[in-house]
Amino acid sequence: MQVKEKVASLQQSLRSQWLKLREENPKLRIRNAAQKLAVSEMELLLTEPLNQVRRLEPSFGELYKELSSLGRIMMLARNDEAVHEVTATMGNFGFNKKQNMGLAVGAFDLRVFFSHWRHGYVVTDTSGKSPRHSLQFFDASGVALHKVFAVEQTNMEAWAALEKKYLADEQRPVIEMAKTVPLQRFKGWVDAEALRADWQALNDVHDFHGMLKKHQLDRLTALEHIGTDWAFPIARDSLETILQRSIEMAVPVMVFVGNRGIVQIYTGRVEKLVNIPGWFNVLDPDFNLHLQTAGVHSMWVVKRPSEDGLITSVDGFNAAGDVVFSIFGERKPGVPELKEWQALVATLESLV
Repeated sequence: MQVKEKVASLQQSLRSQWLKLREENPKLRIRNAAQKLAVSEMELLLTEPLNQVRRLEPSFGELYKELSSLGRIMMLARNDEAVHEVTATMGNFGFNKKQNMGLAVGAFDLRVFFSHWRHGYVVTDTSGKSPRHSLQFFDASGVALHKVFAVEQTNMEAWAALEKKYLADEQRPVIEMAKTVPLQRFKGWVDAEALRADWQALNDVHDFHGMLKKHQLDRLTALEHIGTDWAFPIARDSLETILQRSIEMAVPVMVFVGNRGIVQIYTGRVEKLVNIPGWFNVLDPDFNLHLQTAGVHSMWVVKRPSEDGLITSVDGFNAAGDVVFSIFGERKPGVPELKEWQALVATLESLV
């Protein structure tokens, strides 16, 4: 049997399993269905008809520079525990081709690491009452990194032009899926004294990852060894309390959620908090957060020095030690941390 014929046969079998799952549970998300079927989300997506899933050329940085032409859109970034959705109009998107990184600041606040991006698709979902249009991007193992959705106010003529411009000539090449590499927690001896010296010498929060790399530490291991004056754990179900206090104290926040390919940030006040069994949600008009509460294994208050003064965050981690989310008080470079956020953080030591 030819390679393409074998792939087509496997896809047909997978398609049958996917349709059966959808029939049994119409509300089942494709990511969850993929987990049940022990495949990647992208592999499951590619069982859909060709006219509903069309491959894009991998010119992702250039494509993102043109998203500003679309008007209002919704962008979704997620990991296994959290989903982060922002609806707005894209401002300027900066793409550093040499570093293969992208940056947007404004209504859409993104840090994009294109070295992890491998595949992109135009998706037309016809399972609902009306078609839903999206651009979806995946890593080499088929894990979804970022999605862009058309909304009611989207300029669909510009959307169609963007699709046409970046559509790939070859629509169904044979793809060899890479294996997902899980986070490796550090298991050796930690030189806590040297770590504290470098931590206390930080001038910019963006130097934090370089410091971790220098000490060859994952983030959670560093928090566990730095000392409680710089980082301390709080109750793992504290996020709702923290955001409720931000509402009561009128404190605007920055909510970070991402994966290895992107970090998406919402800045502003949150208003509508909804807790349902298994999920904690923020349901505001232009910002939604969905957090699978059982997936948060630990939460930490983290303090870092900078040339602007102390910068404080609340970080959530999953059982593997990966970051699920981070919450900061609203701030800009060169501006000290909000005193109102510091006052809120001061109340968190009781959340144990």
